[in-house]
Amino acid sequence: MSIFAPTHKLIAPAGEETPVMLFSQSESHKYRVMSEIEYLEGSEAIYEWHPCQGVTYRGFVLNGLKILPLEVSPGWHYSRVNSTAN
Repeated sequence: MSIFAPTHKLIAPAGEETPVMLFSQSESHKYRVMSEIEYLEGSEAIYEWHPCQGVTYRGFVLNGLKILPLEVSPGWHYSRVNSTAN
């Protein structure tokens, strides 16, 4: 089994943040939203996310929930490595 590696966070109306992974569904533009518990138990994802519709549960839009990408830690800096550097 691979390791749970969250890519996004599910944010509840009260501000709680849950790390989640998004899995593309080939038959639609929706993504399955998988929490760590669901991932480790091998259970089905409860929520789906669509870029235009937002978070849904069994086809019903849940207006209070949001999906946001995880932020890069403040200490991280990206740089390009030039392989031809002297």
